[in-house]
Amino acid sequence: MPRPIILGVVGDSAAGKTTITRGLVRLLGEDNVTHIAADDYHRYDRQQRAERSITPLDPACNYIDVMEQDLANVRAGRAILKPVYQHKDGTFGPPVYVEPKQFTVVEGLLGYHTEILRKLFDVRVFLAPPEDLRRQWKVQR
Repeated sequence: MPRPIILGVVGDSAAGKTTITRGLVRLLGEDNVTHIAADDYHRYDRQQRAERSITPLDPACNYIDVMEQDLANVRAGRAILKPVYQHKDGTFGPPVYVEPKQFTVVEGLLGYHTEILRKLFDVRVFLAPPEDLRRQWKVQR
């Protein structure tokens, strides 16, 4: 298999990342896409973040280095053991074994935070809807 094409969908909370990502997966074909959520690389669960008064927007709240390593491995065609963050209860589940497919779509808050991360993407999309619209979407969730 040729090297996977890595696409990034990054933006603030409620910017439309998941909606765009779902559309990309549908368009490219679920069997052809590896989906990686940057939220899976949170360092702390929801309770620990509250105790520390820190949000996932803070790079220190995330394992950026592990995300860099995992994306580099996927880009090289190697499988990874990916962490799993569970939004429903704000905790971590067991890691999952992920094999690269033709396309990898990465969505999240800090996907382009470092130069290393930015260089790993073939296509980078940054979503920045008007703030009033983004807040409206967040309230509707």
